[in-house]
Amino acid sequence: MNDCEYGKFSLSLQREIKNVMTTIDLRMELAQEIQNIPDSEQLLTRAINFVRNLTKHEDVAIVLTGDALRLWNRTTELAALAKGWDGASAMPIEKKAVQNMQRLIKAGVSKDFSGWVLFPDDNGTLLMQSKDGMASISIGNSSYSFVYTKDGKVNAGENIRFSAIKVLKTIRDIALAA
Repeated sequence: MNDCEYGKFSLSLQREIKNVMTTIDLRMELAQEIQNIPDSEQLLTRAINFVRNLTKHEDVAIVLTGDALRLWNRTTELAALAKGWDGASAMPIEKKAVQNMQRLIKAGVSKDFSGWVLFPDDNGTLLMQSKDGMASISIGNSSYSFVYTKDGKVNAGENIRFSAIKVLKTIRDIALAA
């Protein structure tokens, strides 16, 4: 091989070696990125677990509309009442009663609350009353009570352990009785 051919061969070999080295460098970078994948998977797993935990709590965003929103806003308004709001000795609305009312609103749909108005009670609880005055539900810290008329018969329950689902069932029973 003469010097000219050797030079071309050498240049060609250098290019080939450079290409191989570039490929090796790229494979090394890729290998390094692949090593980072478990960290990425851990991050993704943490994000998924965060979202799962959010859905286990009541902090999930709920969009309220219509009468549900009206009652929510009224609950918030009543929660701000101070002691003596009635000009006498009325207690402020209990925080737990407010939370129970909010749980009830979140559990229902707007039409569940269409026939209801909300009042403060001087003992610190909340009183839902039907617009026709034929039914009422008292929401307290740990219990609720109700009274309504169905088929000419008075139906009542007193100091029932609070459950948003139970109260919602009572609201729907009252709606059927109307």
